Formats: sequence, C-alpha cells, structure tokens
Amino acid sequence: MIEKDKRIQIFDIAKGISIILMTVGRYDFTDIYPNLLKFQNVAVFLRMPTFIFISGYLFSERLNFKEFLSHKIDGLLKPLLGFILSLTLLNIIFEAVALNTFTFNSVFVHIANIARYFYHGSFDVINVSFWFIGALFLGQVALKGFLEIKGFKKPLNYFLLAAFFLVLFFINTIKFKFYWSEYIPIFFTYLLIGHGFKKFSTRFLDGTAFFYSKAMIVFPVLFFMSVFLLNQLDIKMNFNLAGLEFNYHYLLGLSLLGVFTVLYFCRYIEKIPFLNSFLVYCSKASFFILAYHIFIKNVYKVVFDMKSYHPVLHTLLFILNIILCCLIYRFLQKVPFVRLLFYPIKVISLNNAEINLLKSKYINKFIPQDVSLGIA
Repeated sequence: MIEKDKRIQIFDIAKGISIILMTVGRYDFTDIYPNLLKFQNVAVFLRMPTFIFISGYLFSERLNFKEFLSHKIDGLLKPLLGFILSLTLLNIIFEAVALNTFTFNSVFVHIANIARYFYHGSFDVINVSFWFIGALFLGQVALKGFLEIKGFKKPLNYFLLAAFFLVLFFINTIKFKFYWSEYIPIFFTYLLIGHGFKKFSTRFLDGTAFFYSKAMIVFPVLFFMSVFLLNQLDIKMNFNLAGLEFNYHYLLGLSLLGVFTVLYFCRYIEKIPFLNSFLVYCSKASFFILAYHIFIKNVYKVVFDMKSYHPVLHTLLFILNIILCCLIYRFLQKVPFVRLLFYPIKVISLNNAEINLLKSKYINKFIPQDVSLGIA
C-alpha cells in the first residue's frame, strides 16, 4: 500500500511540471529550435489542464461559501495584488537602469496605469500570466457555488442549477472579458472533472492509489496514439486555453488524456530525489514563477542574445529563471509585513508585530475567521 503523503506528492510534481511548461512557452527562442516547437505543440495539452484538473481533485468542501471565499481571496487575490504592485515597481526600476528613461512622468504613468487596469478589469499588460491566477480564482468560486447549490433541497436545487448552467452558457457565448470572466466555463469544466474524478476514484478505484496502478499505462498510450492519428487525419489540434481555442469534445478529451499521462510519468519522477524535490518546490512557488518569469526574461533580453542559436546558454538561462523565481518565493517568506501580502496568512509563522497589525480593527475583518493568529 502506498503511503498517503506519497500519493499526494505526485500532484505537486505534476503541478511543478505544468508551471515549467507554461513558463517555457513564453520564451521567444522556442521558434529557433524546431524540436522544441514540436514539443510545445503537444505540451499545450498538458500544462494548464494538468494544473486545473489537480486543483479540482484537491478541492476541499469542508468550508462554507463565505469561509471558502475568504480563504481564496487571501490565497489568490491578495498575492495577485502583491505581484501587481511589486512588478510595477520593478518595471520602473528596470526602465531607469536599463533603458535610461526614468522621469517623474514615467513613474506617474505606471501608477496611473494600475488604476486604469483595475477599471478595465485586466492586468495582462503588467504580466500576461496574471489571467491564469484570476481565472483559477473565478473557476474555483464557480465550482464552490455549484457544489453549494447541489446541496440545496429539491426542487430548488434543480431550478438554481439550471440557472447556473445558463449563466455559464451565456458567459461562454459572449466571451465576457471583464476580470477574465470569459475563462469561467473552461476552468469550471476542468475543476469539476477533477473533483468528480476524485469522488469516483474514492468510491470505485481505491482513491489516489489508482494513479499508481498498472491500468495507468493506458493513458499515455491513448494520448500519443490520438495525437498521431489526429495529425495523420489532418484534424486541427489548435488547443490554447489562454487564447480560448478550445472545444468540449475531442480537444477536451485529448487534454484529459494528457493530464493522466503527466500523472503516470510523475510516479516515476517521484523516485528521483533531486528532481522530485525541485518540482515539488516549483509547485509551491508556482504563482511566483508565473508572476516574475516574464520580468526576468525581459532582463535577459537586454543582457543576452536571445534570438540566435545558443541551446546551452538558453537552457541555462531558463533554468536560472525558474531558480530565481523560487528564491524570490523563499526570500519574501522571511520579510516581515511584506510577506503578509504575498502568502496565505495560515502558512506564515507570524511575529508579534504582525499579529498586532492583523488584529487591528480595519484589517482583522478581512482575515479568514478560522485562521489562528498564534505567536511565532
């Protein structure tokens, strides 16, 4: 029997892989290397669906809706605000040092742009990856709402569920862009499938142990056979969740086969200590990698040649980018007060001054009520 903590570890490894795959897709040099470009065409079926599916699988129902919303604001939206502010500051410094364009007017433009982005409901100009954090938050809220409605008494639950899916259909049809709302139906789908599979596997497939069973070999076989056949039949595989290139039939099915393929290989990666630890840490620092890897990449462009054929250099720079993001994640954990903006409060060992701040009248009401403000 596989120990429980080891079973969960493959999910962290898979999330680490998905974040790295999301990151490599942002580099311009992928066009220089034909094999890397071919790999990217397949990796799109693995990266985002894997992260979202696992988030659904690990989704907890223990909190009521109000408590759940409070935790998600603390764990997703609050760090997003921290990333927005810190990247704005970093971009101002970068322009001043590298581009020699520092003026008070340029600083004011950056600050004014933050207000403009809030008004328009999108921060993609600061970092295009921010859409993923916002869409994940909205998708999880939608899933929690669905589960809450499902638990209502009949026939009220049927009426509200019908209204719920009509709203999803409406959003999917009009592509409502405000604060990434257009992604709610897609993210909800993967989250629901992940959560539903956990229920199904717990009842019929011995829970998480299924991911270590011999039957898992079926998924990579089917995935690579499907990719090969679709290519041979010249059927389009334009799959891009960020670009809303998606359908609810063969692309959804192929991406789910991709998710289980990643999980299949993760059980072997789990046995390689260094790679295991590295990917698990990438999973923990996932939102920091999403937030800062593009800024680091832009710094690279000023210092290094990113357009010529330099495979060793580009590989080292990419690995260094991931490591730097992980170091930022680790460093900010130790910075008093600043860390309150970037991490869920429940994971921080608070000092006395931070506790006193969080207990203040105007701040305490925004803290999840079940979070204990213990003494460090």
